[in-house]
Amino acid sequence: MEYLNEASKSISIHNAVQLTGLIQHRLTDIYKRSTRNELMFIGAATFFALYHLPNCFKSRKQKLNLPPKVPFALPFFGHSLYLIVWPSKFLDWCHGKYGEIYTINMLGKTITVAGGKSAEETMTAEASDMSLDHGVLRDILHFDYLFDEITMYIGVYVVGTVAKFSLANARMPMYEADLRRGMTNACERYLSSPKTVVKQPTDFFQSFVSYMSVPVLLGAEFSSNTEVIESFAKCTADITRNVALYMMVPNSLHKKMLPYIQSSQKHIDCMVKHVAPAVYERREKMRLGELSGQEHGLVDNVLQGLIEYVRTDENGVKSYCSAEQISKSVLMVAFGSVHTTSINLSFSLYWLLARPDLMKKMMDEIEQVIPGDTEITGQALSKMKFLNNFMREVLRQGADKLGVSKKAMSDFTFSNGYQIPEGRLVNHSLRQMNFGDNSTRTRVNEMDPNMSRDKISTAPGKNFAPFGLGKHLCPGRFFAIQEIQTTLVYLLKNYDIKTASKKPPVPVQHTLGFIATSPEEPLIFTRKN
Repeated sequence: MEYLNEASKSISIHNAVQLTGLIQHRLTDIYKRSTRNELMFIGAATFFALYHLPNCFKSRKQKLNLPPKVPFALPFFGHSLYLIVWPSKFLDWCHGKYGEIYTINMLGKTITVAGGKSAEETMTAEASDMSLDHGVLRDILHFDYLFDEITMYIGVYVVGTVAKFSLANARMPMYEADLRRGMTNACERYLSSPKTVVKQPTDFFQSFVSYMSVPVLLGAEFSSNTEVIESFAKCTADITRNVALYMMVPNSLHKKMLPYIQSSQKHIDCMVKHVAPAVYERREKMRLGELSGQEHGLVDNVLQGLIEYVRTDENGVKSYCSAEQISKSVLMVAFGSVHTTSINLSFSLYWLLARPDLMKKMMDEIEQVIPGDTEITGQALSKMKFLNNFMREVLRQGADKLGVSKKAMSDFTFSNGYQIPEGRLVNHSLRQMNFGDNSTRTRVNEMDPNMSRDKISTAPGKNFAPFGLGKHLCPGRFFAIQEIQTTLVYLLKNYDIKTASKKPPVPVQHTLGFIATSPEEPLIFTRKN
């Protein structure tokens, strides 16, 4: 029996070595096509895997009924190279072989991948059981290096509570004027020339969205505050830029590294400088209104909701959040609002450029519903069936193949009997949830808005999870969709847009094979007469 066990191990090693040889040519091709950031991620995966190699030999025995572990992990790399080279095929093979929940080794860490009903269970689980805060904000982005615990609490939990009211669908009409004002300011700032070449589309879309988001989320008094607007746009890039470094360096060395990497302190200083005085001013209006027995008349946006929020400490003492705490937490609002909105706006435009047939249908519907100088309103957008279906398909196509990382805060049991230990990260197979597998409709010519069948693009479903599920649905989804649709229609009405290369772009690209990223294909905006 011992001989058979050794023989089995030898066969597994032999298979892994064979697989390494098979993908050598593919890796060479990927290296030639990869950007510097993608190569940094690959390097990070290698370093992290080597760093955690001793843990492979020290794994403790679990008494839990763990999900099946995918075999053929490569020496040092685990399953990371399969995800880089054959992400869709690999994930579909795992799903077909092991079902909707299984475990892989990715970037040097043991990751449980959940799809189907198992994914629904973790996505809808209580935060005390499965935490997005610890799975993403702390373990990946390391917001805890920037903010104290009170600010983290405000940014994660208080903002979520406030946004559910402030950004409810019924309240969208009250923000339309600010949206249009922000859009006009953005065009004056970035597209004022008859012909504009946008060489860095990601930065452009983040800045454009910031001009629209700031007046709505913070208030009209910030609509011309370029320092706040630019900080909103750039803080996202500054935070994400450090992720690869965090991955390459062991956690024990992070604090020593912080003084030498891209700092977000300037954004914190900017918010304290500009937002804190607004907090004091509004609270004074609230005080005077209370004394006079009249309503203060302030708009119930996200910032106002944070100003009025009353928190209770561990001793039962109630108090307002301080002006400085609110100012810092606004940066977390910026990250949540700018990143996802700008990337999906980018996806939308590149899809239309890649598919002239979809562009024609979009332009025909715009001319029919919002012709000439007709104002772009939520009511008008709601009449655009093709736009809604197109938007829903863009969101489905732009989902990460593995995304929404959550961390088990204690041992967690699924309804199928499988269990995962405390501290285990769970990544969700989002594309598989959206389409049934990862290989369906992956080619550009297979994008079909008709498949949405007029289902509202903000409504969740078992085959539509970009905004989450259950009580954890993104509270800003109504605002994000209206922002994207308003911008898309306005740009198409007023500008001829082409790629600088004059070639059809790849609408959705992937870093490490499974993280959806927007293209960096330069764009040319030519103003229409």
